[in-house]
Amino acid sequence: MDLRQIQEQVVREVQGSELVGAIAHGSIRREQYTAYLTDVYHYACHSAQVIGLAGSRMVRSHPQLADYLFSHAREELGHEHWATSDLRDLGRTDEDIARSTASEACTKMLGLEYLYAAHLNPVGLFGWMFVLESLDGRVGGSIANALDAALKLEGKALYFLRSHGEADAHHSEDLARVIEAHIISAEDQDDFQTMVSLSRKAYLEILDDVAKVKEQPVRNVARN
Repeated sequence: MDLRQIQEQVVREVQGSELVGAIAHGSIRREQYTAYLTDVYHYACHSAQVIGLAGSRMVRSHPQLADYLFSHAREELGHEHWATSDLRDLGRTDEDIARSTASEACTKMLGLEYLYAAHLNPVGLFGWMFVLESLDGRVGGSIANALDAALKLEGKALYFLRSHGEADAHHSEDLARVIEAHIISAEDQDDFQTMVSLSRKAYLEILDDVAKVKEQPVRNVARN
């Protein structure tokens, strides 16, 4: 498997999306970024759990991969609080966040994660992890900077993107080494490739849905 080629394709497709184009041109709206972070919050709530679940099913068959997943699951704990902090900076209350729901596209991605982690070949989950960590490590920082400028955030509401951008640049390298060393059989490689393809499409669908978020109407306030 050519992991670098996979990485380049994922980055190229995300950078070519309508939403990332709007960020680059400074035309993204606050509502769109809020919608994106809401989905980030919802999948971050599940990341540690789904990764640990996949690891538990590989303890006997793939002990090195299981060890990696357990370690990574611990690192993912609490990342939903990063998204919560950013949403508060954008004006969302804790009640707003608690009552929010994942988008249809995000729900599909979560279902895909759990399908492989709990029922199909759990090795496939590495395909999902590789897609997301490649993105955070390669484009997370630059997107955060562009969002800061476009929405005049003054450095706020960017904790999740910037923290993942810094950490995942190293994580994606470690993850690539683990994949190359331990995802060896034809079956495991096929399931990894399948999950890369499905996860890439699911993430792009999330971005496309966010790009379609409508601008909130300005309310007229009656003056006395």
